[in-house]
Amino acid sequence: MWTLKRILVPTDFSKASEPALDAGITIAKKFEAAIVLLHVYRVPVYPYPTTSHANITTGELAKDIEQGALSALQTAASSRGDRGVPITTKLAAGVPWEQIIRSAKEVGAGLVVMGSRGLCGLPRALLGSTAERVVRYSPIPVLTFHEPLPVSEEEQSAVGARAANDLVERWLI
Repeated sequence: MWTLKRILVPTDFSKASEPALDAGITIAKKFEAAIVLLHVYRVPVYPYPTTSHANITTGELAKDIEQGALSALQTAASSRGDRGVPITTKLAAGVPWEQIIRSAKEVGAGLVVMGSRGLCGLPRALLGSTAERVVRYSPIPVLTFHEPLPVSEEEQSAVGARAANDLVERWLI
């Protein structure tokens, strides 16, 4: 039997990740599960061909990125803290899709709920698709949401909840 005690919700703080968090919260309520809100960041490195150590970054820059990410995670978690679902946060550095899968295993998640910007063509070729790689390589079930269409803010917040309710009612219960 599939048990669901924790749901991992990766966020990049984009509009695509907002309905995914709302859907994760809705599913968590139905299964009395907790949410782990994850952000994965990458520290930029600057190559200098004249040095023997080609990749250089400053510790101060890395610390600033980490502090900004922690602050944004806390804001995202506290903005939905009144919905009756425990939300904890996790921050990781590295390749996003790898860290999402690793973190899901570490926290014992039974489901990953994440947004996808739905890039195609050249932008997708250049940037890749984190959601696609997570879906492809994750041993844990993954539910993805595309970036919402431009509609009112009120309707946007309900998109994830409606989709999650539909999923639970049609397929999981």
